[in-house]
Amino acid sequence: MLVFLLWASLFLSSLQEQNGVLLSGPQNVSVNYDLKDQRISVTWEDDPSSSRVPDKLIYDVEVLLTVNMTEVHSEAVDVRQALASRKYHWSWTSALPLECTSHSVRLRSRYQNYTSQWSPLLTITGWHIYTHTQASTHPQVFPKSSVVQVDSNFTFCCILGPGQRLEYMKYNNILMNTTHIIDQSYAMVVHMQSPSPPSCINVYCNSPLYGTCVYVGYPPGDRNLVCETRDLESVECHWDTGRATNLTKQRMTRYDLNGRTVSNCYQTVRVDQGERNWTLTARNPLGTLELRDTADLKKRAPMEVLASGVNASVQWQWERPQYHILLMVCQVQLNHSGHIDRNFSGIGLRSVVLHGLAPAQTYTVQVCCGLKQHFWKWGDWSEGSTFKTEEDTPSDATSQALWKGCQKKPLTVNQSHGQIKDYEVTWGRQETILHPPQNDFLISDRSTDEGHRVTVTAKNSAGSSLPSIIIIPRLPHRSKSSMKIVGSDGGFNLSWSASPNSSCGYVVDWCPTHKKCRVEWVKVPAGITRARIQSGKIFEEGVRYTLSIFACTPGAPELWERREGYVKECRKYPLF
Repeated sequence: MLVFLLWASLFLSSLQEQNGVLLSGPQNVSVNYDLKDQRISVTWEDDPSSSRVPDKLIYDVEVLLTVNMTEVHSEAVDVRQALASRKYHWSWTSALPLECTSHSVRLRSRYQNYTSQWSPLLTITGWHIYTHTQASTHPQVFPKSSVVQVDSNFTFCCILGPGQRLEYMKYNNILMNTTHIIDQSYAMVVHMQSPSPPSCINVYCNSPLYGTCVYVGYPPGDRNLVCETRDLESVECHWDTGRATNLTKQRMTRYDLNGRTVSNCYQTVRVDQGERNWTLTARNPLGTLELRDTADLKKRAPMEVLASGVNASVQWQWERPQYHILLMVCQVQLNHSGHIDRNFSGIGLRSVVLHGLAPAQTYTVQVCCGLKQHFWKWGDWSEGSTFKTEEDTPSDATSQALWKGCQKKPLTVNQSHGQIKDYEVTWGRQETILHPPQNDFLISDRSTDEGHRVTVTAKNSAGSSLPSIIIIPRLPHRSKSSMKIVGSDGGFNLSWSASPNSSCGYVVDWCPTHKKCRVEWVKVPAGITRARIQSGKIFEEGVRYTLSIFACTPGAPELWERREGYVKECRKYPLF
């Protein structure tokens, strides 16, 4: 029998040596703990006398409740990543507060089917041990002042002094179920359904006087980090903070930007030019979050400008000289009865000339800019600058706008191009000057049958308009017969035969037959021999009107045909 055992031992030794394995247990094992995080940390080393460590070595770690050696956690630790140092580290967070009862830790090494002996037990002593060695006047609740995430389960324990009896444990004044752990130690598990109020939630045992406080909230939820520059010398980083963590000021989220502590979600720091990585670390007791952004800040440069306007020219100044050598794109927004956007670009762009603005008008202008080559986004709008364009001579359209019918009408702002000072009216060898607001003039000199050539010129501070010309035809021969016409719907549908003398269309005028009046008229284009005549002053019922059709010629208009009739006849006015 002795010979067989000796042979088996020699065989096993031969097998281990054949595989190059010299398996021994972990050495220099040490255990530390952190009551704030309820974490156990273990460090150990390989046996320094071992000739070689297998490349698939595993360490088994066990955590036990010391009082009854019940296993509460076990884990196989793969140490291949740390073989070079042959020093290893492992940690574990306990759901049961470490103060509630003592915990013991042991390790062993394992390779394939071989295991070493367990290392000696290392024990973390629970608070309950001290209740046997010293008198406690009131219960103790653990852990103290914890920070817990919403929608998680969390364990509290109550440790009673000698001779004390558990009456209840409460969370937020709610009676909870408890579990006996050992001796005078009891535990309860709470599901944290909602965040705590601005202070915290009370947890107590037997009396509200004996307990602790728990803070329930969320880890950081920040997102969307963006870093950009506005002056090519510093960077602005901003991000969204996400939902509120519901933690108190002492436990609020802290931020680091590239290792520098920052205090809020909009920070400016000095930087060098060129591409850089930006890392924001958001950290509170419930977690750590990292956000990253990579950018060449020269390609993320919305520009800030200060604009001022004079007439139709807009200038602005850059705060930083670096802008003077960059290709810029700027948007100029004009506000005048609505707004119009115009884009301009250029190296170091600092001024633009705005064409096509109306004279003597008030505009408000704003400017925003960006880099054209690597456009990131528009910068902020500058403050609005208000200016008024200079007056210009009344427009070419003035010559057509001064007359409507036989009456001169006030010019619109777009036609006058400024404040009209006076009107010059000439006919024959006579001349008169009219001052606004007068806008009509009666020519009563009809001593001959000849017509009149009448001109009207508008003047403002910038000059005079082109003359507006109208030729008043000579009086028609009384022998010219009239044809009857009947009106409809408050007007007349008029048609006539074509005149061989017409070269520029026709002119139709009308007036009550038996009254003096200011003649109204309308021009009909060449080639058209019909018109709908609708009076601007409304045709009166029972009044006979004479409508004259003139052929437009290079000289004075020539009377071509004539009509007489009523828009609606009344009995007191016989037709003929």
